[in-house]
Amino acid sequence: MKVLVATGATQGARASDSNGCIEGELVWMLEPCPYSRWAPYGDCGCGRSFSGMNSLQATTTARVSDVPGLTRDYYEQALRACFDAHGWCVCCQARPVPELVDELITLATILDEGTVVERRLDRLSVRRVPRVKRRGNERA
Repeated sequence: MKVLVATGATQGARASDSNGCIEGELVWMLEPCPYSRWAPYGDCGCGRSFSGMNSLQATTTARVSDVPGLTRDYYEQALRACFDAHGWCVCCQARPVPELVDELITLATILDEGTVVERRLDRLSVRRVPRVKRRGNERA
């Protein structure tokens, strides 16, 4: 199943980049707070970051990855466990977990595997991964 996972790829391309997540962990997107909607690159990063389901940390970049053996049910269980770890009850969540999982799956499905994305509020944008320059006749 294709999903969004945390990545350090392209970190540093923006001054607002940060990454406290574990490379490859499943991520989701917190609903942006009013301040973040007003100033997406301000002090609050909830409108420009992805949240790691395991580390409970944030990253500003995510990568589309095909995770073998991951099912929709396991994905939903992982997100529920993340919310439990945060101490959030069902009424604290902006949308129901199944709806969030469906949205995350849809986003990953329409992107190519390996694509690195960034977030600005409710939009994802593809980040270019810098090409490695080769010198002379060296082979990669």
